Amino acid sequence: MFTSGGTEGNNWGLKGVVEAKKNVGNHVIVSAIEHPSVLQTAKYLENQGIRVSYVKPDATGQIRVEEIERLLCSNTVLVSVMFVNNETGVINPVEEIGELCQENNVTFHCDGVQAFGKINFSLQQLPVDIMTLSAHKIHGPKGVGAVYIKSGTPMQPFIHGGHQEANLRAGTENVTGIVGFETVTKLIREKIKTNSRVKKLQAYFEKSLVEIYPQAKVVGENAPRSPFISQIAFPGIDHQSLLMKLDLAGVAVSVGSACSSGSVKPSHVLRAMGLSEKVINSSIRCSFSYSTTADEIDFALEQFKKILA
Repeated sequence: MFTSGGTEGNNWGLKGVVEAKKNVGNHVIVSAIEHPSVLQTAKYLENQGIRVSYVKPDATGQIRVEEIERLLCSNTVLVSVMFVNNETGVINPVEEIGELCQENNVTFHCDGVQAFGKINFSLQQLPVDIMTLSAHKIHGPKGVGAVYIKSGTPMQPFIHGGHQEANLRAGTENVTGIVGFETVTKLIREKIKTNSRVKKLQAYFEKSLVEIYPQAKVVGENAPRSPFISQIAFPGIDHQSLLMKLDLAGVAVSVGSACSSGSVKPSHVLRAMGLSEKVINSSIRCSFSYSTTADEIDFALEQFKKILA
């Protein structure tokens, strides 16, 4: 089903299932490191009388299956855990989580925005009931996304008023955006075969930063990670000041997630990981893409070196 993007998809994934299964139970499990579009929706559901349990990650930033199993109960209707964290790049064990949900007849929603087109997986083979996707994260147009809904998954419409999208999402479709989404999806099938090149650039970038600033810490380095995101802490350096100086030097980074880079609030992801304030307040998020070049990496490293000195 096509949507306006990841935020709408995540809202729909949670609200649609809870509404469809309101006679089954009123308990939802959500990871504490989700995108705000999931966490704020969970808060909304709490205000509607739904009991929500929040799963914290381990020290590496990964959600553990055992923690979800511990929170499951007879009236749990939904589990929501993202595939790839948008701040740390840590990959969660969604296959194991999905299998646990299947065994307990619980619907599994997965925010796949940072995974789609970037890491290899087969949606048909994953035990996922609902997955949220977004076009602009793979260089497609903004304002369009999709929600995969496995056949038989209980789901209520999120937007009412018409018969579009198999009666599940009313309103005129963004046809030009959808065509753009389709086009970039076809192109990304070839690009994903080259993500090992991006992984090498990421490894070189991180290794070089540690050489420049030996106290630097790569967040989540001991967990499986996407090659497209590096969250790096520079203890002793204020991240807001570093961000502004890098921006003036022509290097675009962010504090927290890319879509909340203007925020001065401490990262809820890093806080949930139990990291120290020294690490949280000195961390920045660096992103890579298929079009990132070695020359761009070297340019960025040179600016880091000047500024950190």
